[in-house]
Amino acid sequence: MKTFRLDIITPEKTAFSADVSVITVPGGDGQMGILPGHVPIFTNLTEGEVKVVRDNEEFYLAIGGGFLEVTRDRAVILVTSAYDSSEINEQEVLNAKKRAEEALKTGVKESDLIEAQAMFRRATIALKVLHRKRGARQQPVS
Repeated sequence: MKTFRLDIITPEKTAFSADVSVITVPGGDGQMGILPGHVPIFTNLTEGEVKVVRDNEEFYLAIGGGFLEVTRDRAVILVTSAYDSSEINEQEVLNAKKRAEEALKTGVKESDLIEAQAMFRRATIALKVLHRKRGARQQPVS
């Protein structure tokens, strides 16, 4: 099976680096799939989940916004954050989601509303990635 190199990089770490056969990323216009030999592109990414297929097994990472560059034999994802399910603390995420829901219900001022919406969105994405782990075996991030 054909593969290409994928590197997912945040300001703090290289979250992932390996040869993969497929990735799906959250773009501004929806999900975008990348296969080996994809046409070169450079595009922005939104907060969401990245699906990675390696050795015929799939796993997911929650990412913050950023960019994707695809060249002939490589894809580089530069994002504000990236976590696989093993790095997500479910109780912390549930607490953050609850705080965000309460802030949204109580009618906070506009600047706090934007932060509460972002916190809710990040918590929802993290929970989605965490719950996928229960449905499929997760590959360790390397």
